[in-house]
Amino acid sequence: MAGIKTRQLTRLNKFLAANTSLSRRKADEAVLSGRVKINELLVDSPAVSVDPIHDKIFLDGKAVNIEQKYYMLFYKPVAVLTSYKKDNNKKCLSDFDFLVKRKPAYSGRLDYNSEGLIILSNDGDFLQKLQKPAFKIPKEYTVFTDKMLDFKCIQKLENGIIMNGIKYKPCKINVLGEKKYQIVLYEGKNRQIRNMMNYCGTHVKKLIRTKIGNIGIGDLAPGKFRYLSKNEIKGLVNVQSKSNR
Repeated sequence: MAGIKTRQLTRLNKFLAANTSLSRRKADEAVLSGRVKINELLVDSPAVSVDPIHDKIFLDGKAVNIEQKYYMLFYKPVAVLTSYKKDNNKKCLSDFDFLVKRKPAYSGRLDYNSEGLIILSNDGDFLQKLQKPAFKIPKEYTVFTDKMLDFKCIQKLENGIIMNGIKYKPCKINVLGEKKYQIVLYEGKNRQIRNMMNYCGTHVKKLIRTKIGNIGIGDLAPGKFRYLSKNEIKGLVNVQSKSNR
């Protein structure tokens, strides 16, 4: 009827994912562990719906407000942990003022000795999409090795391998020069490229992630960041590999 305002309801986990760094799965876990209240009442079911305008939602005792979203591209330098927690005094994300002030969640962890692009955001839904295998967002790396890869081993890696019980999906490898390669992955297993090189009896001397989906490193320097444009964000979540692998 005209003149009657209806409540705009949304699922609690969706609201939390949209306004915190939690994914929807992590939001469900937060609810089930007693960390979430609505209007000062403890919530025990992640299936609850809320009205973001009229309801007051609390996470760990702090009010969760509708937050303006931001999306950042960060060049992680070598010898920096992809974590906000120190480990044996190693440098980490908390050593960068522009990150520690907000502590955005990240997608695209890089190991301590690798460098390159990481995407950070306070949009949990967005980051969750980037991590879903169905999206097959390609990640491009420049890799320097201690010796040339055997052509037959390159073919094996491109077709996918199983190493120590772990299955590595097909990838793309281009030779850029003497002991220098471009490698494109469609997944992100721990130390994947280093393990793949070890499989071929080769070791990584330097590894740089130069591109995520449609976003390249450009002139971004190690330790620096920039905000993504609307077109970059839209293009990133719409990127899907045309590979049938």
